[in-house]
Amino acid sequence: MLGFKSFQTATCILNGVEAMHMMKKGQIHQGVKSAQNQKEFFHKLFALAS
Repeated sequence: MLGFKSFQTATCILNGVEAMHMMKKGQIHQGVKSAQNQKEFFHKLFALAS
């Protein structure tokens, strides 16, 4: 890896990695584990417009 270009990029990537680890460990209660619920979780986590 060559490094991050900006602080914003670094925080977004590291938040995504951390979220994936939490999901893998089962630390996030999402009810039914469907693709739609996972999409909504990421939108809430990263404050994306849906």
